Amino acid sequence: MKTALIIPMREQSKYINRMLGAVNAQVVKADIVYFILDRASDIEVNSINKAISRTKNDTIKVIKIDNIPTYIGNSEGVDEVDYFLAGDRRNQAIELAISDGCDHFIFIDGDCIPQKDLVKEHIEICNNDFPVLSVGRRREQRYGNMDQRDKDSKVMNGELFKTHGTIIHDATLLTTSSITWSCNISLNIKAVKLIKYLNNLLYKRSEVFSSEFSGKWGGEDTFIGLQAYAMKVLITVIVGKHSGVTHIDHPRPPDKYDPSVYNEYLSERIEHIQKLSYKGGITMSMISKALS
Repeated sequence: MKTALIIPMREQSKYINRMLGAVNAQVVKADIVYFILDRASDIEVNSINKAISRTKNDTIKVIKIDNIPTYIGNSEGVDEVDYFLAGDRRNQAIELAISDGCDHFIFIDGDCIPQKDLVKEHIEICNNDFPVLSVGRRREQRYGNMDQRDKDSKVMNGELFKTHGTIIHDATLLTTSSITWSCNISLNIKAVKLIKYLNNLLYKRSEVFSSEFSGKWGGEDTFIGLQAYAMKVLITVIVGKHSGVTHIDHPRPPDKYDPSVYNEYLSERIEHIQKLSYKGGITMSMISKALS
């Protein structure tokens, strides 16, 4: 596999030195690292480029994206300047990475610092003949540098990250936003193809992160997990001691970041998948066509 590490950043240039230190310390390095700068100012772009130049790492690409997509699925009550566009930025990065020959795509967030084995463990589990979406820990200070799901008995009794390669069979874990968090996930090319195929069936858009969730924060990573599940992608975990990301603590007001904010909207989109199932579901011929 040729691996892309994709890091969308929105007003997060202050973390660039910590991020670069962690990227360069990876035990196994990504073939290409994409810093996707979402509507960044010239000052931000210059500071990031200067920091990168000092590392002399020629695998890093800095991509500034300013455009507002034609379709914004969840824009009600949000000014254009405040649109949440991380899904769209990841989609553009995937297409760029594919054009660069990549067939494995790791995603972390601009406020999450990767531990040294993150790339290595995602590669190990996604380098597979099966379509795979892999999930890693997000360590947070408020949980004693553990993942919230390590503490939450409702998520497999806190055992989610105990066994390497655990496959998620319970769809309710996905619908409750307990598994697929975009701060530390990866997909191999087979998973990408299947999810693109489903988005094309549902919305006539061949994309990975659904534009239905552009505009307001939240729900796009939960939805990609449900789409993966529907398309028979294996959703599994990486568990190594140093394979998580460390989330940089910052205010997370509940009126924006609580799942209840987007649950109703998410539920409506889940119904789109269910309606497709009622019409005959996902067939073997569909999956074969998507992977061809």
